Amino acid sequence: MSKNDKKNMTKWNRAAVAVNEAGTKVEFVGGVNRDRIGGNCMVIGHTNEKGETVRAMFDLGSLFTPYESGFTAAYPDVSDYFDRTDPDSGQVTKAIKPTAVLCLTHAHEDHIGALMNYIRMGYELPPIKASGFTRSLIRKAFAQMGMQPPFIEKINPGDRIMIGTDMEIEPFMVSHSVVDAMGFHTLTKVDGKPYAGIINNGDFLVEENMPVGQSFNFETYTDLLKRKLTTNVQIDSTSTVPNGSERIGFEQAVQNTLQVIEANSDRSLIVSPVISRSVENIAIDIAAARKLGTKVYLEGKWLQLVKQAMTDSGHLDFDDVVYRGALDQYLADKGVKRKYVVCTGAFAQGLEEYNHNRSDLSNIPMASATRMALGLHQDIRLGRNVLVLARQRIIDEINGKTGPQMLQMMAAQGAKVVITPCGRQIGDFEQVRMQDSGHINARALGNLVDVIRQHAPEAIFTPIHGNPQQCGHTKQIIEQHGGKVSLAENLEVMKVGRKLAVNEAQPYRPVTWIAVKNIFQNPIKPNPNIPAEGLTEFWRIDDFYMPIEKICEVVNQPITKSPYALRTVSSSQNVLDDTAEDVILDDEPMRLSPKEAKFGGRKKWKKAAAEQAGTGRLSKKEYKKKKALEAIAAYQRSLQADKQNNIQILRARKEKLR
Repeated sequence: MSKNDKKNMTKWNRAAVAVNEAGTKVEFVGGVNRDRIGGNCMVIGHTNEKGETVRAMFDLGSLFTPYESGFTAAYPDVSDYFDRTDPDSGQVTKAIKPTAVLCLTHAHEDHIGALMNYIRMGYELPPIKASGFTRSLIRKAFAQMGMQPPFIEKINPGDRIMIGTDMEIEPFMVSHSVVDAMGFHTLTKVDGKPYAGIINNGDFLVEENMPVGQSFNFETYTDLLKRKLTTNVQIDSTSTVPNGSERIGFEQAVQNTLQVIEANSDRSLIVSPVISRSVENIAIDIAAARKLGTKVYLEGKWLQLVKQAMTDSGHLDFDDVVYRGALDQYLADKGVKRKYVVCTGAFAQGLEEYNHNRSDLSNIPMASATRMALGLHQDIRLGRNVLVLARQRIIDEINGKTGPQMLQMMAAQGAKVVITPCGRQIGDFEQVRMQDSGHINARALGNLVDVIRQHAPEAIFTPIHGNPQQCGHTKQIIEQHGGKVSLAENLEVMKVGRKLAVNEAQPYRPVTWIAVKNIFQNPIKPNPNIPAEGLTEFWRIDDFYMPIEKICEVVNQPITKSPYALRTVSSSQNVLDDTAEDVILDDEPMRLSPKEAKFGGRKKWKKAAAEQAGTGRLSKKEYKKKKALEAIAAYQRSLQADKQNNIQILRARKEKLR
């Protein structure tokens, strides 16, 4: 073994339990769902010849629940895999199937969205492995919620992650709509000899020239197949419909977008609602703006988070085009002739809640595009000067109702709306291909199967990330190219190895999810049992979104008595850019008292107390941190004032309508 190999190798020796049969099993916890997409999670467990078992989990994401269920999201039920301390009683429950590591493929919500709420329920996450961008975005999201992020180690393609002595995980780069997406090859051994090799491609494309960051590389992928035993391959089934549309590519997407803009040159304000984490698609807007010679404004909290995570992870591709300053300054800046606002809200987030809400004053989280459609945006009013580029196609399971509604509301105010084709007519909107799917299509999958079978002829394929129909499409394509397929559903356990992919016979277990219900205070009819910050209830539900039991409820406020208590106050609105990162500590979370958490650590609070009393002297770094905290506090006070002002405006508007 070379010195470099030793340097890249990390070992865990925890998570060993005695079982009888040596071998490798894949447990499909979520993502091969009955109907809806999301909730992706899979566990590989391996038992060696000594009867010791280690486990690695891959992804832990959100399921997009129907609004009628009353739940805002649901997560795979992984309560058997993590230790938990009940936030109410303090009772400790040990994991039945302890897991050594959690590997994340990429930063989309359906792959990482459960992390924060599992921690809020009192679960202790294992060490997390992720790419640079994924790690940065998770840290930003946790800091925004007033929580210390879990321990996350940045990994690079080609690293060797050793779990005990008989499981080795190697990450590799894939292409997707989010930057720094990864797949994983897991090699297991029995008696020191390779036993099974499982490839989890994650959500992926095989495009080799993505506009931002690294891309999938056929040469590297082929080399991996040559170097390591590969017995089982998991394939993303999101967009593998037979005879589906072919990709147009990045350059053509930019060109089509520019043609739409030029055809509507009388519209001085361009609005482009996007999925905030889909950096590779946002790059289309950036490239179009660059060719127009204008600046782009990123509107929305999550877009600001994503931009900061890009900077932290070394992706500076947008810096020359993104406007620095407030939105009202941007709109008033005469130096920017053509205004180009890229905003959150591709899925019309918040509109369904608004449709069913009893009062305009209730606290509804709402994306920027949704606010524009409702006429509630603070700075932007839609009219005949606005061109809306709806590049993200409508997805029936997510925004099949609210997406068209939002766009029609925008058009009703005078905006010109152009959409990407979605398989059905929406109003009389012009349809132009301005964006590709971030998932592999049928033709590309067929070519990939040919490559895999050339170098791993005995590999068996399993479709994942889809409902039965989508997985059936993937099965059809693989078999057309001579591949063998073994299907699985949630909760099934598949024995894998050489020429082996068999689902174990198990007693019946109903599929369950952990669901979230957000409860906010209504200012019109206050409820003394609901705090001003609101509550989050956690429920165990069945596969039809029916509640089984309530697990716990927590107040929506920063955690102070947990391993994930934030050591220092950080910006909830990310106003400090480079300074904000200095406020957030990067090391592993530890237990802190509220007093220690306030001042950033056990050794600092006494010193801080002395400084407040007029003694001691601040270093340059400490002075910078103090100023950052003061700026955050001032900004939060201004936000509170703005909120009260907006409430008064809404009340006056409602009174006028009466």
